[in-house]
Amino acid sequence: LTPTSAEEPQKWTLHVDGSSNSKGGGAGIILEGPNQVTLEQSLKFSFKVTNNQAEYEALLAGLRLAHDLGARRVSCNSDSKLMVEQLSGTYQTKDVLLQRYFHMASQQISSFDEFTIQHVP
Repeated sequence: LTPTSAEEPQKWTLHVDGSSNSKGGGAGIILEGPNQVTLEQSLKFSFKVTNNQAEYEALLAGLRLAHDLGARRVSCNSDSKLMVEQLSGTYQTKDVLLQRYFHMASQQISSFDEFTIQHVP
C-alpha cells in the first residue's frame, strides 16, 4: 500500500536571515506550516556577531521553533551561501566558532524526519 498524503507529516517551510553591523546584529525568521499558518519572528542579539554567525543564529532559532511546533519535514531557505554549502557538505567549516554553530545546527537538523536547505539569493 502506498501511504496517502494524509498519513505523511506535511512539509513546513522555514525562511531565515541574519545580519550584523557595527551597531549590533539580528535575525528574521518566517515559518510557514500546514493550513496556511505563518509565524514571523525577529531577534535582536545582545552580543556581537559576524554576519555568518548571525545567519547560523537565525537558523538555530528557526529550527527550535519548527521543532517546538511539531514539524517533522522542513524545507529551509537562506541567503547565506556559505552556511547552506557548509550544511550541504560542499564547503568545509574551517572557522572554529562557525564549526560550533555547524555542529549545533547539524544536531538540531538530525531531529527532523526530513530536512532540506536551499540558497536563495
